[in-house]
Amino acid sequence: MNKIKAKIKLYSGINKRKTPFTNGYRPLFDVLEETQISGMITLLDREEFRPGDEGVVEIKFLHANCIKGTQFLFYESEEPLGEGVVLEVLAS
Repeated sequence: MNKIKAKIKLYSGINKRKTPFTNGYRPLFDVLEETQISGMITLLDREEFRPGDEGVVEIKFLHANCIKGTQFLFYESEEPLGEGVVLEVLAS
């Protein structure tokens, strides 16, 4: 299991997520041009993450090759819902 701390931004606008998410949110992630992988987001400083928000979260992956500075996108379908960058690798 890989665990990272990352700064993410949840996009807002037409055809984007309209509702906030909470701890345990499991979108698909596109990391280092790998196929999309599942990960679970844990919020660190809030109860919910709303469209347009930016903040620091922890993300657990079953497997992903992440290093500090790695940029990624996250999805629920074909269109990206947000983006992020790895701040720290906590466990690998």
